[in-house]
Amino acid sequence: MKQKYVIGIDISKTKVDCAVIDFGYELMVEKEVCNKAKTLETFLKAIAKQFQINQKELLICCENTGIYTRPLEVVCTRLGITLWVEHALKIKRASTDMRGKDDKKDALRIAHYAVRYYDKMVSYQEPSDIVKELNVLTKARDTMLSQKVALENQLREAKTHDPFEYEILAKTFKKSLSSLSKSIKETEKQIEILIQKDEQINQNKQLITTIPGVGNQTAINLIIATNNFQSFESAKHLACYAGVVPFKNQSGTIVKKERVSKMANKTIKKLLHLAAMAAIRSDKELKEYYLRKVAEGKNKMSVLNAVRNKLVHRIMSVITRKQPYLSREDYFYQKRNNSVCLLT
Repeated sequence: MKQKYVIGIDISKTKVDCAVIDFGYELMVEKEVCNKAKTLETFLKAIAKQFQINQKELLICCENTGIYTRPLEVVCTRLGITLWVEHALKIKRASTDMRGKDDKKDALRIAHYAVRYYDKMVSYQEPSDIVKELNVLTKARDTMLSQKVALENQLREAKTHDPFEYEILAKTFKKSLSSLSKSIKETEKQIEILIQKDEQINQNKQLITTIPGVGNQTAINLIIATNNFQSFESAKHLACYAGVVPFKNQSGTIVKKERVSKMANKTIKKLLHLAAMAAIRSDKELKEYYLRKVAEGKNKMSVLNAVRNKLVHRIMSVITRKQPYLSREDYFYQKRNNSVCLLT
């Protein structure tokens, strides 16, 4: 169903500013609403009633503001309204009039962006309950792990430079470190139990971890970020999202070095970097590729980024084919043996 009206929403912690326009850019309604699911639902139903349209004939566009976007996501999913959660930098760069700034103007700019780039709309898809629970547990694990590392770093610095301070801190941090270690292990067990409950998620995790260099945390975070690989159509799409695709940077005769975009999922990019570092040590093909390119004079980080890109393509390949990863040698070995079996 084609939408008739667009609502641009500027989200903050306690409130949202809404600007309702039609596809002729005419401003119909401006309103400030409390950022709570019940209030947002009442407002959206009232707008549909005011314009005598079905709720599905509304398109809502907003910037990604993390947890503050959550009430709107819940309401739009419940009412069947198309929601477009866009990267804030894309909206900012697309705005032609940036003179003056307040929440009302921002809401209107978001609405104008949605109309102008309607053909590029990406509608929000609510993740499954298991993916949402995995996301919460993974964030909790990462928070506890960062706290544990911070305490351990402080202890290590004190041990090498001030033994007196180290003795006091060791006693003070002992219970906290023990408690954090225990909580991290329990959370990891919860994550593993949750994954095993869903056959498809468990299968995808097992497939991804057959790729050399790719571990459990990379696999789990990829499943969360991609809604168990339902939100991405191709390896190129996922590679762009992860920020491992270099783009041209040239104008006329000026040709600059290709660079990756900053609009990326930094968590996935970081995990892919660690996976690439492990892969060039454990995978024969990627190790040879890395050494060959570096010997040719290529920048080490550029080559490493190419390895990250190759890992993304391997990941999407095993998910698409529903088969574990095979190295080139193993693939030809199996192919040769199968052909022998068929002949006999």
